[in-house]
Amino acid sequence: MKLLGTRPERRVVLAFAGAILVGTILLALPVSSSGARLSLVDALFTATSAICVTGLVVVDTATAFSRFGQVVLLLLIQVGGLGMMTLATALLLSLASRLSFRHAVLVTASLAADQRVRPRSLVRAVVATALVFEGVGTVLLFLRFRTTSPPGTALFDAVFHAVSAFCNAGFSTWSDSLVRYAGDVYVLSVVAALVISGGLGFVVIREIAVGLHTRHWRLSLHTKICLGATAVLLVFGAVGFLLAESSNLLADQDPLLAGANAVFQSVTVRTAGFNALDQARLTETSIALTILLMFIGACPGSTGGGIKTTTFAILVLAALGRLAGRRSLSVFRRSVSLDSQQKASTVVLLALGVLGLLFTVLMFVEERPIPHLESQGLFVESLFEAVSAFATVGLSLGATATLQTGGKFVIMILMFVGRVGLLTLAFSLSRGLRAGQLVYPDE
Repeated sequence: MKLLGTRPERRVVLAFAGAILVGTILLALPVSSSGARLSLVDALFTATSAICVTGLVVVDTATAFSRFGQVVLLLLIQVGGLGMMTLATALLLSLASRLSFRHAVLVTASLAADQRVRPRSLVRAVVATALVFEGVGTVLLFLRFRTTSPPGTALFDAVFHAVSAFCNAGFSTWSDSLVRYAGDVYVLSVVAALVISGGLGFVVIREIAVGLHTRHWRLSLHTKICLGATAVLLVFGAVGFLLAESSNLLADQDPLLAGANAVFQSVTVRTAGFNALDQARLTETSIALTILLMFIGACPGSTGGGIKTTTFAILVLAALGRLAGRRSLSVFRRSVSLDSQQKASTVVLLALGVLGLLFTVLMFVEERPIPHLESQGLFVESLFEAVSAFATVGLSLGATATLQTGGKFVIMILMFVGRVGLLTLAFSLSRGLRAGQLVYPDE
């Protein structure tokens, strides 16, 4: 057992697996259900979705769980979100300890972090940051929810949705998620702000906070790429959804409300999983755009999933640089090493490989023996489900509720690999090349 816990990758896997096991036991208790006791498979699926802050559900959170069960779910989301943010941030900061003194100073300076940062200090800082955002979000949401619900219910709903939004989990205490607030720009704006904040990550939030406090803006390359890529993807998604749904779901809305829903859709599809629009009624263009944005995901060190915005940005910029005939890649007057570009390519290729493999398994498990012409879009539904699980987004076209037992296990593996596997891969890549590795002549 001691051997299993020595390497960071194994510690991450064991920590998340242990949390899922505890969550499964608690959710399977009779007191956690509002009616019939939750089956062990459904409890395991829900616990995995909560710890991996995904949001896919096989039972209705609003009706299947008692208040105790919903509190357990809330705690699992919080543990999963904070655990991922802490581990990912620790990985970013730990890179400095593996470099020479000169390069360590450069790395920690670029991250606006203390070179002697300690695990306890990091955990406290991450938890404090999360609680501030969640606390402000709770107050803002409570002010609106109290107008339609009793104070106690409104407060719980506000806390639940604030935590779920900042942790990019997508769980809701309502059966229709946020569809009931599709016409409320205030609620959509608050939830979107929480989702974006959680999706930026602790390092980015800290650098912005330091800049606001000192009035001296010295953002690292990491933060600049995160902010730039996030802004571009949000605008691209919002414009895309607005055009694709202008004659469909947004046809009867006034311009301001249509724009708000398009922006919210662009925000939620990359990481969160909340939906103010019925995803099953989206156009095929919107579904394709959603799958792309889900796969890209959020920023490193955040509560969101996907291949990460920095990975996507580096690959795009590297490709454009190649087309322009440039030998090296530079961004914001900083050079990006070839090693970093190769690591980004590795992440994407492995993500596509794992996703493709497990999606194929899902099709074998769930596919009915009927011709393509009669399948009624089952391929697209399954692909949407697989990408949503792997990128820990949580959106669904309705296939989650109809999954067979085998399909549920495939989706659970996708959620776990998509959440823990990519971080484990990051730990592996951070070790670099082994000393003494044989190098052959170029050809």
